[in-house]
Amino acid sequence: MPKHIFPVALAILLCLTGPTSVIAQSDNLQENKKIALHAIDFWKSDSKIDPSTIFAPNYINNLDSAVGTGIESQKRNMKEFLAEVDKFRAAFKDLKLLNTMQVAEGNMVATHATLSAKHVGSFMGETPTNKTITWDGVEFVKIENGKIVETWVTWDKYAFLKQIGILK
Repeated sequence: MPKHIFPVALAILLCLTGPTSVIAQSDNLQENKKIALHAIDFWKSDSKIDPSTIFAPNYINNLDSAVGTGIESQKRNMKEFLAEVDKFRAAFKDLKLLNTMQVAEGNMVATHATLSAKHVGSFMGETPTNKTITWDGVEFVKIENGKIVETWVTWDKYAFLKQIGILK
């Protein structure tokens, strides 16, 4: 083989094999990001999303605590998680994602979101304010076989609780 053909052949080989695996991984990461955002959309009061399309049957939700409010940090199974979503939906309407940033690596996705919702029902013992409140949250999700198996959530409890009247 002439000397000048080897570098060309190597370049063609790299073009044919390298980008394909990068593209495949990139598509998977983009799909994982969509799944993570779909999970946030699930919280909306008008959501018609079937949770079994997003969450694995053995799903675990880790929500950090709201110090001094009686909400303890805990792991919730699917049944407990769905009960929390129902409580939230009864108290807040018109949930909107105002801003999101996401990072994905492997089977993990981190999403920072700024959210707003109208406080229309009793929540944590507080009567509704009928105000639209805004808060930030960060959610990490672990995805296996196209479904979320575990979530870790932290949120700006101070801003949230202050706006609904729990903190002064």
